[in-house]
Amino acid sequence: MEGNLDYIYSELRETRTELLAYLNHGQKDERILQYIVDELNDIETALEKMEFGEYGKCEISGEYLPYEFLQTIPTARSANELEQLEQYWRKPIYS
Repeated sequence: MEGNLDYIYSELRETRTELLAYLNHGQKDERILQYIVDELNDIETALEKMEFGEYGKCEISGEYLPYEFLQTIPTARSANELEQLEQYWRKPIYS
């Protein structure tokens, strides 16, 4: 998984830059401001975990999360988040 993290790392840094620019120069819409701050905190946590080699580990079980899941939600912290998202995935009508 290590080699694949470069892409996720650059995406997290780019997203952080965009969100900080919005906070510093964008419209101060209070309805979404807290969501942006929360996302920035999640991004900072993910970047710190990358620096310390802890990125991608479930905070509950310690096992690694699937890379495909991290590509979709790079700020994921636990397998519980994956389980919650599976509720919303479209299930096939025919099997």
